[in-house]
Amino acid sequence: MSSESTSEGRFIEPELPQFSGFIFKIQANMDPRHRDRIAFVRVVSGKFERDMSVLHVQSGRKVRLSSSHKLFGNERETVDEAYPGDIIGLVGHDGFGIGDTLTTDPSVRFDEIPRFTPEVFEYFHNPNTAKFKQFRQGLDQLLLEGVAQAFHLKDTASRVPLLAAVGPLQFEVLQYRLETEYGAETRREPAPFAAVRWLPEGTTPEALDALSLPTGGRFAFDIDGNAVALFPTEWSMNYFAQNHPAIPLAPLAPPRKR
Repeated sequence: MSSESTSEGRFIEPELPQFSGFIFKIQANMDPRHRDRIAFVRVVSGKFERDMSVLHVQSGRKVRLSSSHKLFGNERETVDEAYPGDIIGLVGHDGFGIGDTLTTDPSVRFDEIPRFTPEVFEYFHNPNTAKFKQFRQGLDQLLLEGVAQAFHLKDTASRVPLLAAVGPLQFEVLQYRLETEYGAETRREPAPFAAVRWLPEGTTPEALDALSLPTGGRFAFDIDGNAVALFPTEWSMNYFAQNHPAIPLAPLAPPRKR
């Protein structure tokens, strides 16, 4: 059975007595009757026991894992114990995210699951205001699953979300699931951006006011409040970088903190 690496370069062996595991998938609406959300955890070391308390590393909070299951299609079976290599589904933890670490050892924090830099951008409109609640709820759930990323443009009061993905197929999946699982109509609109880069952690709206973007560029914030710069072309991104050499531009967001 393989070991897993942590952010400090350690390798966590399955034989270690302390429990540790990482969340590799989140899925909503696996059972439409419940409308719940399941976080799938791979046990890396130690022994999982139902009702145990563990540290959710990303938030720093202790959580009790009381609703644990194995899933077979739409069927669920309660899991009382699990061991390294086992996959369990945890229900009722809205604060969990993909790549999060659960452990009884505070020194363990697994490397986050790599993400890819978005290359396509669209606005998702809700044409039926009577279904706005379903639209918002569905979008929030699917974003937590990692179907796409969302940004809020600086200096705008618009409630229309700007979404980003690696390819257009992700938007098609998102639209389909919003309509079939949540009954929410959507209208897609291409956004005039071709690239996004994350600015240094802690960049404030006031700091952005002192920066100038090429024509067509916009500043925005991701769902964790990290500042980003959106560019209409790769040329404009390179132009901004050349004119602001002291500001590093990152193709990916920093590790999430909840």
